[in-house]
Amino acid sequence: MIPTLLAGALFFVRVPVLIVDDVRADQAILTFQVRPGERFVLSYRHSVTQGLVFGTFAIEGDGSFLLKETAFASPGPGLPEPHPGEEYQISGGLIRHRPREARFPELSVFVHPFTEHTLVVKGESVNISEKVAAGALVKIRVEAQSLGRWGLQKIGAVLSRAR
Repeated sequence: MIPTLLAGALFFVRVPVLIVDDVRADQAILTFQVRPGERFVLSYRHSVTQGLVFGTFAIEGDGSFLLKETAFASPGPGLPEPHPGEEYQISGGLIRHRPREARFPELSVFVHPFTEHTLVVKGESVNISEKVAAGALVKIRVEAQSLGRWGLQKIGAVLSRAR
């Protein structure tokens, strides 16, 4: 009886889960259990400069993302332009721009093989561009899920890869 009660309790305990959705396919392609304050990096190859751009985000308690830093080798369209008085540094061949306050409820990106979108969460690096069709719209968000539901999703993903 106690194991049944403990198993049932897992469906009431809620944890934040970082979810990467393929919008067109209407399915989650990646999930990671996370905690407020944890950081992740989303990188991509810039279409004009052809350099890699790295966005470092912190997960907030409400599930939003706080942009901590954007790092890139050279300025280009859509990238921040550092101005005197703003917090930035140039080191290791990269411009590291730290905005004052940039918060996002979710992130949406169009992914192609040439963009090389890569997500690094908890030290695990995943090439998103290899997981979706060219031109796919990918949304990254945090959702509170029951620990039991999240665990069942992970088990299902492992079983589907084993087939």
